[in-house]
Amino acid sequence: MSILKQFFARPPVWVFVSVAAAAFLALLSTYVNVYVPGLGITKLIKIGQEFDRRGLATFRATPKYLGPSDRWGFDGQHYAQIALDPLLRDPQIKIAVDNPPYRARRILLPWLAWLGGLGRPAWILNVYAALNLVFWIGFAALLVPLFRPHGWAGFAGFAAMLMTCGIIESMHSSLTDFPAFVLMTLAVVAGGTRGAGVLALAALARETNIVGLVGLWDYRPPWRATLRRNLRFSLIAAIPMLLWFGYVAWRLRLSATVDAGNLDWPLRGIMEKLGEFSVKAGDGTISWDRWFHEFYTSEALHAVLTIVATLTQCIYLFVHREWDNRLWRVGALFAVFFLCIGFPAWQSHFTVTRHALPVTLAFNLLLAIRPRRAWAVWFLLGNCFVPYGIHLFLVEDGLNPLAQPECTVTSTLPSTPAVSVEFEGGWSGTELNWSHQWRWGTASQATLRVVNPTPRPLAAEFAFKTTSVTPRDLTITVRGAPVWSGHLSRGQQTVRTSGFLLPPGSTEVGFDSPQPPTSPSLKDDRSLTFLVKDLQLQLGAAP
Repeated sequence: MSILKQFFARPPVWVFVSVAAAAFLALLSTYVNVYVPGLGITKLIKIGQEFDRRGLATFRATPKYLGPSDRWGFDGQHYAQIALDPLLRDPQIKIAVDNPPYRARRILLPWLAWLGGLGRPAWILNVYAALNLVFWIGFAALLVPLFRPHGWAGFAGFAAMLMTCGIIESMHSSLTDFPAFVLMTLAVVAGGTRGAGVLALAALARETNIVGLVGLWDYRPPWRATLRRNLRFSLIAAIPMLLWFGYVAWRLRLSATVDAGNLDWPLRGIMEKLGEFSVKAGDGTISWDRWFHEFYTSEALHAVLTIVATLTQCIYLFVHREWDNRLWRVGALFAVFFLCIGFPAWQSHFTVTRHALPVTLAFNLLLAIRPRRAWAVWFLLGNCFVPYGIHLFLVEDGLNPLAQPECTVTSTLPSTPAVSVEFEGGWSGTELNWSHQWRWGTASQATLRVVNPTPRPLAAEFAFKTTSVTPRDLTITVRGAPVWSGHLSRGQQTVRTSGFLLPPGSTEVGFDSPQPPTSPSLKDDRSLTFLVKDLQLQLGAAP
């Protein structure tokens, strides 16, 4: 009986270890499933075609995954390039990287990748792509002693932190944010001179983490001794970073912005993001009748959940002040910074979740320390954005999609005829994830070919989901006769054609749009028209 009481009062270590092991295996499965023979796990670096073309000679020659439609890639590719030349000796680095001084200041992960890869380019890129997962193991071990003393509320906070959105975002694109956050957290937990030494490493991974000093400084008399101690901690943490900054300035001799244009007036970026959501909420982008599914799959809805979660975390920290708690001090300072993040960062709202990692940790830890009546409400609101990130990493990007036909054929007949549908001219390649499959039109005219192998005609109609890069008109014809016509916008809509006769043999289906193809964004320079997603052909007996 006493064992049960102990269990319910405070979960044993094996409960924490079991959950951490399950989370690790889930994350590891994604790394395994993105592996490509000869290219390794470089898909997680998000390398764009443009930066490969202008890259270092070694980078261009090294086998790696390039997104077929990804022109610009994402931030991790720049640190991966620097890892091939961590001393910045190749003059091509000034062109190969988007903002050389800004990226080169964050040198710790490139050096770790170079050392772990033993100087061999292909190994270096793969080690760099794996670093976030390596740091996650240390992070999980660090969380156990932080959360376990606080019972089941601590266990809930521990579980929420293992795969919170900021961690997923950093892993998703092999960024420096999560490893730097782990080092800063370790520094604050360790405290003293050792903590200052670890913070020096955190600042070399991401210079903004030098503000972790607020978690190391003392704020009690005697003031002279306190000031000397604080100065010592500051010098230990800052000198390596300043020396490296000096080397970067000497080697590259270029100027760069301090914040990369990410800061604005408080809450302005959030308000602009809410305005963007209000437009999407009204144009059919969100399927409100399937709200539970949208909860973990809709990017637009997740933007609002991110705002709700992060504002909840900030408010909780501001209301429940714990000046003696080092992690609270760091989290509260980052909360002020977080509220000033501008709209450019909020445009891809998942980006801001990694900036909020210190806030998220401080919130979950402080909430576990104070498990009061409203604990469940605070916990659910402060972590409501987590399911989307898990789905994105483990399902959308991680697991291999299920094999599925490009067109699902159903029938009201006793047995479904072996009718086939083939995409011919005017289409992109097939794109798919765990639950959907689609193609984009790449020309004003695109065609399908439907083959009826039976000796009798069949009644048929098509159904699919569609959207358009820009507003456009679309007409669908069967053997030249229109079966559907309408106007498409950026919001998703369902198309169901009128019934048509499908005679034995081959039938051509045309998709015609008078407006020319358009490039979706700077990151995707393909010329596209409209989307055909989850295509279905429904058959029946001919009248």
